[in-house]
Amino acid sequence: MTLLVDEKGKIAKLYGADHWLLPLSRRVYLIIDQKMTVIYSKDTGLTSLLPDQTQTLIGEIDRQVR
Repeated sequence: MTLLVDEKGKIAKLYGADHWLLPLSRRVYLIIDQKMTVIYSKDTGLTSLLPDQTQTLIGEIDRQVR
């Protein structure tokens, strides 16, 4: 698993997570497989966190692998 820090916002723009007016990005959780296909996406807005984010993401990865 790789976590990404997108300081310049290039990846946010690619995946539609950038804000249309302000120079900031929404909090979007993506799981991307080895073929660069998005297999999970959850947009929680500008300030919200995914509840129990680690377990939620690991659970989603497990579901996708099976």
